[in-house]
Amino acid sequence: IDWANYKKLVPVQGLVDSFQKQYEALKVPYPKDTYTPQVDAQVKESQSEIDSYKKASEQRIQSYQKEIAHLKSLLPYEQ
Repeated sequence: IDWANYKKLVPVQGLVDSFQKQYEALKVPYPKDTYTPQVDAQVKESQSEIDSYKKASEQRIQSYQKEIAHLKSLLPYEQ
């Protein structure tokens, strides 16, 4: 908050100082973060699943490419 700017704009002396003191004294209690470790564990688990899926997909792709190469090497149907 730009308190200096507000002090210039507000004509009532001490009003902005009062608000500033009240604002700085205000402490908002935030709950303790207990979910981040759980989320991190899920991310690691998901990452391992993703890696295994990618590896299996690459193997399938290689298999399909071999099958395509085999089909392309066959004589055309017209011959």
